[in-house]
Amino acid sequence: MENYTNRYGDEFTFELNEQGNIQWSGNFRHCRFAGNDTITMVDPSGGPYISSEMDMGEFGFDGKIVNGFISNEDGYEIVVEK
Repeated sequence: MENYTNRYGDEFTFELNEQGNIQWSGNFRHCRFAGNDTITMVDPSGGPYISSEMDMGEFGFDGKIVNGFISNEDGYEIVVEK
């Protein structure tokens, strides 16, 4: 599990799940996102901004490239290339 604190002091966690994707959990009360049928970008207030085609190496997951997002009760499941 990797932790991230944004510029407002909000803490987020990133953890590999059973599907090999990354569960992104934290405070998404004030958040913007983009996409039509699938979510392609998520930006909680204060960051971090994450979008499709990003390498998740900055968050401790080298080589995991973002394909999209699935909203869930804890935040977002970041779907990565396998």
